[in-house]
Amino acid sequence: MKTLISDFLLYPPKLTDEQIRALTGALKNGLFLDQPIPYDKFADITYESEFNGLQLSNKKLIKMSKKEHVDTFFKNGTLQLGTFEYYRNHENEEVKDVEEGSTILVGSNSKNTAVITITGGFDHYVFCCFDGEADQEIIKKFDYDSYFEIIDPEGFQQAISKKMNAVFSKQSRCLYRDDKVLVSEVSEEFNFGVLSSHMENLGDVSKFFIKDKRFQHQNEFRFTWKLPNDIDKPIIMDFPEAIKFCKR
Repeated sequence: MKTLISDFLLYPPKLTDEQIRALTGALKNGLFLDQPIPYDKFADITYESEFNGLQLSNKKLIKMSKKEHVDTFFKNGTLQLGTFEYYRNHENEEVKDVEEGSTILVGSNSKNTAVITITGGFDHYVFCCFDGEADQEIIKKFDYDSYFEIIDPEGFQQAISKKMNAVFSKQSRCLYRDDKVLVSEVSEEFNFGVLSSHMENLGDVSKFFIKDKRFQHQNEFRFTWKLPNDIDKPIIMDFPEAIKFCKR
């Protein structure tokens, strides 16, 4: 599987919260690690445990779209599933996020703590929604003119997962932070000595649900599906089994 790694640091276990914020802040801001890190450069970090309970939407779960695409979905189940690369290079500035799939991961066990800057998720499809009542101003920012509601997110997710033969899937509200840093615990058997795609496992799939605060107004609720292979581009596919979990 394709994975891009730009920084890798290995430290003793049990780093404090302040040490983690300083280290990851230095990486984020390109600072030298042999110099004191100014407090205002400390990173805003996220712990995996913060995602507990976020798998349910707060309000209505809205998929914004163009009217003709909404019509096609309710006729054939036609949906487009995106990729992180697609969103990194999107033409619409409201959609474009150059940091999609990129995270600073901090993983530790009783032996080591690793800090790594990584871009992954090349084997994931993504489907983004709005958690809340339909907001016409937000809809227009996305260049859409319509929407539909997903009334059973779990059924919707599983219908697509089955059709795609996904390895696993996840749904969650996104967390908005100043920095994309995920802190995790890893197994005692984790191999810190080999730089390969397995380094993505320093953080669980929650890393794909952290967004920059400038997107906070989007109230994003996201679905992801992991495939057994890397993906080149978005896919448009019919999921008629998913229609019953939605309404206009």
